[in-house]
Amino acid sequence: MGTFLKIAWRNVWRNKTRTLLTLGVLFISVFLAIVMTSEEDGTYGKIIEDVIDMTGHLQIQDKEYQDNRSINQGLILDSTLLNKIRNTAHVRQVTAHLESFALASCREMTRGVVVVGIVPSEEESFAGFKQKYLKQTKAQGKYLEDQDDGVFLGEKLAAYLRIGINDTLVLISQGYHGASAAGLFPVRGTIRLPSIELESRIIYMSRDAAEKFYGAAGLVTSVLIKADDENNLKQVRKELTPVLPPGTCLRSWQEIQPEIVQLIDGKLAGGKFVKGIFYMILTFIIFSTMVMMMYERRKEFGIMAAIGMQKSSLSIVVFLEIIMISILGTIIGLAAGYFLASWLFIHPIALKGEMAKSIEEYGFEPFIFFSKNVEIFYWQPVVVFCLTLVIYIFPLISIRRLKIINAIRV
Repeated sequence: MGTFLKIAWRNVWRNKTRTLLTLGVLFISVFLAIVMTSEEDGTYGKIIEDVIDMTGHLQIQDKEYQDNRSINQGLILDSTLLNKIRNTAHVRQVTAHLESFALASCREMTRGVVVVGIVPSEEESFAGFKQKYLKQTKAQGKYLEDQDDGVFLGEKLAAYLRIGINDTLVLISQGYHGASAAGLFPVRGTIRLPSIELESRIIYMSRDAAEKFYGAAGLVTSVLIKADDENNLKQVRKELTPVLPPGTCLRSWQEIQPEIVQLIDGKLAGGKFVKGIFYMILTFIIFSTMVMMMYERRKEFGIMAAIGMQKSSLSIVVFLEIIMISILGTIIGLAAGYFLASWLFIHPIALKGEMAKSIEEYGFEPFIFFSKNVEIFYWQPVVVFCLTLVIYIFPLISIRRLKIINAIRV
């Protein structure tokens, strides 16, 4: 085997142009596959992360709430139930929201809004609310207290209503069981959110203030649950289902936000199609290189077989050549792809102009994010490497069918 390795290594570099061409194709293939997959995983991973921060992995809701998002479809918050949920294995955080709609007004400006009653201290531990959306985005004002009577507005909503910190916001709505709800709320601050659409229509207040405003003491519309790992959701769901109050159900974030799932699935399917075409082109290029190599070396193979080298040994040498080139090209592409993906993971690409506006219209941040998921850095090289090995079937068959006399006369 040592002799075969030496012969194969010398053969690899005997025709540097052909070797460098094949290495270049492999490098570009692995490199682009890694960067493309890293971008997909990073961008859609960021979308999912933002959705889970807002909705949790699972929610306990009234069975009718998904189709009729009315405060009348709320459920009584039971401390016993909350304790059972918190003590369930693999449950990391739990909080509850009281959510409904209202008409917000300041001077002559009005807009329909979503009002979300939260427990600010719980929300901070649940989604890093204060750190993630206030400090990092440099939003103005101060964070809500648990018993606060003020509100937090999305920055886009505040700009539309032309309202500032310490101004008074008027809210008018329908309370629990048709009771009228109206109130004046001081503005504690503004907040930036990943979704521009949400930021232009959302108001946060303490759940205590929301209960008083809607006349819904002890009522919540959803209990949000975040697991320690998405892989443990089936077990969490299995353990929580028997303890659910009558008339309620568990819904995953995919059920709550089906349009996000459809968007991601559609984009991923498009990405797979593009990568499929990409791999087909790659296969054709490598196959063409193999055909060219076999044609150029027919006389060489014929002479080697004539002087006593077995065709099986000749096949092993060619196989080792292909393995050496494949490994070398794959390693170079993997190293370059890992370096770029790691750098872009820390420094996402900011979109500008019309492209940024179009992305924001869909409710996403105008950035291209990248991922450092370990699977990216071994699946793509493995696919390219396997394609190269499959193509080896052609030179193997050609050597097996080699006619020594005809090959020497070439």
